[in-house]
Amino acid sequence: MWTMLALSSMVLVDGCRHSGDTFNLADNNAAWQKAKTSARQELAEIPPPSKNVYLAVRQEPQWLNPFLSVKRNMIQMRIYLADENASPVDRGGLTRITAARRQVLNVSLEDLPKALASLPNDAWPYGRVVAVGEGITDKQSRAEVSRNLQATIKALNDLGIVVDEWNGPGLTQ
Repeated sequence: MWTMLALSSMVLVDGCRHSGDTFNLADNNAAWQKAKTSARQELAEIPPPSKNVYLAVRQEPQWLNPFLSVKRNMIQMRIYLADENASPVDRGGLTRITAARRQVLNVSLEDLPKALASLPNDAWPYGRVVAVGEGITDKQSRAEVSRNLQATIKALNDLGIVVDEWNGPGLTQ
């Protein structure tokens, strides 16, 4: 729980620091390389994804791993905290609604490695895979968001994370 509070604080303070509209991280940027290497080592503790499990999920509200909606100047990361009650009684019901465990954080591409590496292992029930899609944008921003989506996917691949690319409306619910 404290890990998530610290992550929320870090992301909310640092998340919107992005200086331009389009994500632009040069592979030769020393700070980016250091953050990527450190995060990759921490993320290696998460097991590889189970394709037969995560490919069966096709609705955003049912996706339990990190879900990234790429927008014009930020990435919106949606995660679910683990249900601390191990009992199956009323799981997802009125007293233990899933939405209460949902956290939505705004992250810059520069901070994405640190944010993902900071997540607890139980935030990755499908293994080391994230769903990624374009956030809802206006027509003028579509090309820019598309470029940002490609930069985000490249960064995730560099981190050793499998990308399940989602397209369609309602990705930022």
